[in-house]
Amino acid sequence: MDASIGTRLDGRYEITELIGIGGMADVYKAIDIMEDRTVAVKILKNEFSENEEFLRRFRNESKAIAVLSHPNIVKIYDVGFSDEIQYIVMEYIDGITLKEFIEQQGVLRWKDAIHFITQVLRALQHAHDRGIVHRDIKPQNIMLFSDGTIKVMDFGIARFSRSDGKTLSDKTIGSVHYISPEQARGDITDEKSDIYSVGVMLYEMLTGKKPFDADNPVAVALMHMQEVAKNPREIVSTIPEPLEEIVYHAMERNPLRRYQSASEMIKDIETFKHNPDVIFGYKNPNELDAHRSSESTIFFNPVKNDDKNSDSSEIIDVEPNSSGNTYDDYYDDEDEGYVKKRSYVVPILSAVTVAVVIIAAVVILFMIINSDVFGSNTTKVEIPNFVGQSIVDAKNEYGENLVFIIDEEFNSEYAKNIIFEQDIPQGTIKKKNSEIRVTVSKGPKTSKIPDLRNQPYETAASMLESLQLVPVQSLRHDDDIVEGRVIDTNPEINEEVPQGSSVTVFVSSGPLETKVKVPSLIGKTEADARALLDNNKLKCQVEEVDTDEVPKGEVVSQSISAKTNVPRDTIVTIGVSTGKAATKTVNIELEVPVGAWGSYEILVYINGNLEETQNIGDAETVAGDSVKVPVTGQGEQTVSIKVQRDGNSKMYGTFDVNFAENSYTTKSSNESAFSSITPEMDTTSPSDDKKDKTTTSWKETTTNNEG
Repeated sequence: MDASIGTRLDGRYEITELIGIGGMADVYKAIDIMEDRTVAVKILKNEFSENEEFLRRFRNESKAIAVLSHPNIVKIYDVGFSDEIQYIVMEYIDGITLKEFIEQQGVLRWKDAIHFITQVLRALQHAHDRGIVHRDIKPQNIMLFSDGTIKVMDFGIARFSRSDGKTLSDKTIGSVHYISPEQARGDITDEKSDIYSVGVMLYEMLTGKKPFDADNPVAVALMHMQEVAKNPREIVSTIPEPLEEIVYHAMERNPLRRYQSASEMIKDIETFKHNPDVIFGYKNPNELDAHRSSESTIFFNPVKNDDKNSDSSEIIDVEPNSSGNTYDDYYDDEDEGYVKKRSYVVPILSAVTVAVVIIAAVVILFMIINSDVFGSNTTKVEIPNFVGQSIVDAKNEYGENLVFIIDEEFNSEYAKNIIFEQDIPQGTIKKKNSEIRVTVSKGPKTSKIPDLRNQPYETAASMLESLQLVPVQSLRHDDDIVEGRVIDTNPEINEEVPQGSSVTVFVSSGPLETKVKVPSLIGKTEADARALLDNNKLKCQVEEVDTDEVPKGEVVSQSISAKTNVPRDTIVTIGVSTGKAATKTVNIELEVPVGAWGSYEILVYINGNLEETQNIGDAETVAGDSVKVPVTGQGEQTVSIKVQRDGNSKMYGTFDVNFAENSYTTKSSNESAFSSITPEMDTTSPSDDKKDKTTTSWKETTTNNEG
C-alpha cells in the first residue's frame, strides 16, 4: 500500500487514493478538511526532492498555474514546499482524458473536434497573454467532462516565455508525437510551439491517426522536422477542405508561416463555422517544398522579430549565377569590374546618409519635445495593456489619468466586463486625461435550451446547431423512450447557456432487458400489485374472488408464479378479495319413507326466508331411499326444509349448514312429513302394497357433503 494514503498534509489535505503516476510526481485524490471538498494533490517523488533542477521545474509549475484563471484551465488551490515534501493542490477532475475519448471514438465528428480544440485554444491564449507557454500539449493533458467541457492541465514544463528563452539544458521536453519541429531541435520555443501541438491534436481527432508515427521517439522527432504529414482528407474524405487548411496552417514547420497566436486560429475556426465554403489560401506545404527544392537553394537565416524569444527562421530563396556562385560570392570579388560598379554606389550612399541624419535629428527633437524635459513628467501617461483586465479595475487604477470611452460587444473568449480591445497600443506615451477607447465584453451570446424530449436525435442536433450550440450525443438505455429519440439534455430545458457551449443530448438505446421477472403479489393490495407490475413492465388484469378469509382488496392469487421470467408486457391476472364469503352449494340428503308416492315440492328456507323451491316428480322411484337437495349460500346458515303437496306443507327438518366447509349438521328431521300430507283419496293408490307403516323419527346428525 502507498505510504502517502491515509496521511494528512499540513493537517488539512487527507490523502485517500492514488489516481495518477507521472515521471516526476504522483497524483492523489484527497479531501480538503477545511473546505469540505475533493481535491487532487500532486506530490513530487522522493528521488527528485533533492534534485535542484527538478525542484525548480516543480515549483515552476505552481508558479505558472497560479497566475491563470480560466474555465478551461485546471484550478490550483494551494502549494506546499518544505524540506520533507513538495506538493500542489489542484481542482479534482471527475472525467476522462481526451486521449481516452479519442481511443473510444476512433474518429471524431469534425464539429466535436473543433468544439474541443476551440476550448484548448482559449485556454492557451489566456496563458500566452500572461507569458506562459505550456510546451506539453497532448490529449493526455486534456480532461473531458461529460457535458463536453475540457480543461487543460499539467503545466509541469511550462515556462514564462519572456523571462527564459531556453528549455532545461536546451534539451527537448514534451511528448514526441505532438512536439513542434523547433522543440525537437532543442531550439528556443514560444507560443507558436503550442499552436503546432494543437494542430497535431486536431489532425488526430479528425483522422483517428497521428500525423507521424514510428518505432522509436527519435524517428518521430525527425519526421516532425523533415516531413509533411499525409493530407487529412486522404484518410477521411468527409473532412471539410477549409478545416484541412486550418490543420496544415497550424502544423507549418516554419513558425513564421504558422498561426502566430491562438486567437488567430480561433478566428479562422469561427470563420469556417459561419462559412463552410471559405477558402483561406494557405498553400499546401507539399507543393511549396517541391517548388523550393527544384528551383532554388534554401537558407535558414535568423529573422529579427518583435518577440525577443522567437527562434523562427525565415526561408530565403537565393538564385545561383551562371558561374555557380551566389550573389554573396560575387560581392566578395576584388577585380576591377567590381570597383567600377561600386563607384556608382558612393554618391547614393552619401545622399542616404544625409537623409538619415536629417530624419534622426527630427526624431530626436520630437522625442525631446514629448519627453517633457523642461516640464513635469506628471503630465504624461504611459498606456498599459488593458486587455484581460476588468473595466472596473482599469478605471479605478487609471481613471484619474485617462478618460475611458467604452464600447460593449458580445465576446465568447472573454468574461463579462473584461476588456478585450484598446485603440491605443501598450507603451504609447499620451498626455494626462487623454481619451482611450476600450471594447468591453458583454460575455458570450446565450441561447435557451429547447425542449428536445422524444425528438429524433438528428432533429434535436439540428435545433441546437441553429442556436449556435454544439450537440454531444450520449447513449443511454431507457425502458420508456423509443430507441434513437431524446431522453433529456444537460444543461436542462430553458436554461440559458453561452453560444458555442456543448449540450449533452441523452439518446435512448432502447431497454436494457427484453425479459422481466414476475414479482410476488399475493398479500399485496390491488393498488400495490398494479404498481409492481407496471414498474416491471407487465400488464395487469383483475378478477374478483369471493372470500371473507382475507380483507377486501387484497390479492389472493396470481396467474403466473413469482420469479418467473416472462417477456415484457405479459398479462398477469390477479385474484382480488371482495371481502365476502364464497357462495357455495351444499347437498342436504332427505330420507323418503317407503310408501311415498306422487309429486312433492321441497321448500328451502334460510334464516326463515324462502330461498329455493324444488320438485320431486315421482316419489315412488326414491321411496325407501334418499334425495339430495342442493342448497346455495355463504358462511354458516340455518336451513329449514318443508315438504309440500297440493298446498299442504309439513316441516321435514332443520339443519346448520357451513357453506365454507361444505358440510351440515342435522338438528331435527321428520321423514313422515312425506306421508302425513298425502290426501285421503290417495291412500289406496296402486303403490300401497309397497308402503310400510310410517314412522316419525327425530334425530341430530352431522353430514360432510362432498356433492
